[in-house]
Amino acid sequence: MKYIYLFLLLYSLAITVNAQSNYKQGYIITNKNDTIRGLIDFRTDKINCSVCKFKLSEEANEQIFHSDDILGYRFINEMKYYVSRTVILNKKTEKVFLEYLVQGMKDLYYYPEGTGYFFFEDEDGKMLSITKEEDKIVDNKYITDNKFRGMLNYIFRDCQKAVKNINRATFERSTMIEITKKYHKEMCSPGQECIVFENNYKKTYIKIDFELYGGLHLMDFSFKNPDYAAFNPAKYLSPLIGGQVCISSPRLNKSFSLDIDASLSKIEGKNDIFKESKDYECYYIKNQFSGLINTESIGLKYTYSKGLLRPTIEAGFSYSFLFNSSNSFYTESRILEKLVQETVENYLPLPNSFLGYKFGVGINYQLNKEHAIFCRISFNKMLDTAANITGAQIRFGYAF
Repeated sequence: MKYIYLFLLLYSLAITVNAQSNYKQGYIITNKNDTIRGLIDFRTDKINCSVCKFKLSEEANEQIFHSDDILGYRFINEMKYYVSRTVILNKKTEKVFLEYLVQGMKDLYYYPEGTGYFFFEDEDGKMLSITKEEDKIVDNKYITDNKFRGMLNYIFRDCQKAVKNINRATFERSTMIEITKKYHKEMCSPGQECIVFENNYKKTYIKIDFELYGGLHLMDFSFKNPDYAAFNPAKYLSPLIGGQVCISSPRLNKSFSLDIDASLSKIEGKNDIFKESKDYECYYIKNQFSGLINTESIGLKYTYSKGLLRPTIEAGFSYSFLFNSSNSFYTESRILEKLVQETVENYLPLPNSFLGYKFGVGINYQLNKEHAIFCRISFNKMLDTAANITGAQIRFGYAF
């Protein structure tokens, strides 16, 4: 149970720690309508709509701007654009950064409060908003708030083609963008372009990296049953190959990642026992085993996010299973000059699968922004009622 608490603690730390920065190329628009290029911290939608953290360069000091301080700001490659507007949120007038989604005959903005607010601004500067209550269950019935469809009908009432299928509209960005673009297409003058600022935000929110590695696997195996104690311990070293998928959200925290790992190695070893009696008996026993072991794990990894050399630390849970395994038990005894030999297959039962936990440390050497080579040492403790099993892996790999 304590390992579950450790895992939950690491997970909570990954979510709550927001001290990390995620600077991207962008520019701010001052209240004098001047444009200043630099780097802007690219975070969650909620944080982006509350504050803008700006630096002129990597080495420059960080500046913090709120909606009163600048007219807006924009990320260049991420295609995210935020502008300062005074709006009504939860029946209160507030000045905030709105995400600018569409520029056209009606401009479309978004603010991530509750289920979200969409704001539509016409050419005269009149702003209308729609929002939606949370879905709920009343008297065992699932109730969905669809009043926003009536507001959409009102906002786009002068263009029947734009609201043709409004009764099936969903309360999503893609739907609001499509309706606003359709309205612009029908109502604008020939050649008047509609600009969509928002990119595929789902792809930029989640980052997936891959790692391939090889190395060595050292395992220490010993039976808990005292009948087999003479065969303890069994240690073996074998080649190792594997890969890892690293899932992160740089806009939340670019140092933590959820890692899914799978490795394959060979197990092989033997134990020899020779005993000679003072009387008339001597015997020789040899136990041999071999097979393949697949270990899969899931856990959290922290990677220092600056510099060429970046230390890492990881922890999580594992599941291992054996296949293509064999175990032979050979005995040779001599009684009164008579030699007796016997071979028994699978005499000592090996566990087929076992759960465990792991932790590891390592270091990455960054080749460039997206690629690195690494060296790691990973320790694995397997939880089994029949045997004590520990393992250590040294890995050399490539991250991309």
